[in-house]
Amino acid sequence: MPHLLSKLTKCIHRSHRTTKSVKPKIICEKKYILKFSRFELMPDEILLEIFQYISLIDLFNGFVNLNFRLNFLLRDIRSGICIDQNDDKINQSLFSTLYYFSNQITYIHVDRYPLLNLDIFPNLRSLIIYLPTTKQLLSINSKTMPYLSRLWLGIIAQKDQIILCNTLFGSEQFSKLYFCNLFEFNLNDNINSFQYSKNIRKLFITNCQTKDFILLLSLLPHLEQLEICISNVLSTFSHNLTNFSHKNLRILKIEFAEKLGQLNILNSLISFVPYVQRCTLILINLIKIRDYAHLQNILIEKFLELREFICSIDYYCQLTSNQMSSKFQRLRTKLPFFQTMKVIPCEIHHNQCVRKTWINKTFIPIC
Repeated sequence: MPHLLSKLTKCIHRSHRTTKSVKPKIICEKKYILKFSRFELMPDEILLEIFQYISLIDLFNGFVNLNFRLNFLLRDIRSGICIDQNDDKINQSLFSTLYYFSNQITYIHVDRYPLLNLDIFPNLRSLIIYLPTTKQLLSINSKTMPYLSRLWLGIIAQKDQIILCNTLFGSEQFSKLYFCNLFEFNLNDNINSFQYSKNIRKLFITNCQTKDFILLLSLLPHLEQLEICISNVLSTFSHNLTNFSHKNLRILKIEFAEKLGQLNILNSLISFVPYVQRCTLILINLIKIRDYAHLQNILIEKFLELREFICSIDYYCQLTSNQMSSKFQRLRTKLPFFQTMKVIPCEIHHNQCVRKTWINKTFIPIC
């Protein structure tokens, strides 16, 4: 990239030159001669299009303060920056770039950068940060980022969970935030101080507990899509939401990271979301053959508008307790609901041992 920039800007007309280098302009009868590069002769629209394919750091190092026209064009750019690692060698250049373009940066994608100051990006639309510090979490608020619409946060210290809860459900919420992807989320026991979040439409959580499922739904009345991985199926929480049902959730994906001893837990969870149209379940050694009939009854009774059902169930590879291939064949004959189910044998024991069952069933064609 530096080699390309040097070739493009080799003859760029600079506005700041020493008096010794200034030569008298040559005036001819036919034309007025100035030395401009081909790059500079391009129209503004073409230059702006080229700038979109050059990183902000290269733009800052290669074009800032070359001349007035380029400075003016650089102020029209709307772009973002990705920081893959904390490299001390580029700190000074990176800091200068971030401050120069701070009002123009619309997205930031960073793995871990504790020195990154998030208070200087008022027009940020999308933020991805995998290892945020406490200071950075405090900077993620509606005052410093009024236009934030997409938020992706990685691992957060347990002591900082309350900061995240206040950010999403506090008194000063984001007005444009509609998408959240969180690695872990743990609602504080004192949820009475939280308020509804009316803007979030999509929520993905990698690590969550059963107790938080219903509480999240109650705090997100306009949620349309929820993808969640439940890590602790035994966690319980008292609430007065027995008759609660979410009206707007249409897409639901639940993954259980632990073995689920019985389907009653699943039955309880999905009873709060009767209007889901697309449901995906990912289970680990969840149910025995006889439980498939129970699963069918749960889906038919609890979901009032179900259009598509996807289910993947992994089974442990233990030949002594997993000789179920023939039983699955009888199951598909006995229960028409599972006729399209695929039974995938393990690579070691072949047809004697079931490794996974998979079903993708469409009830009503989705337009």
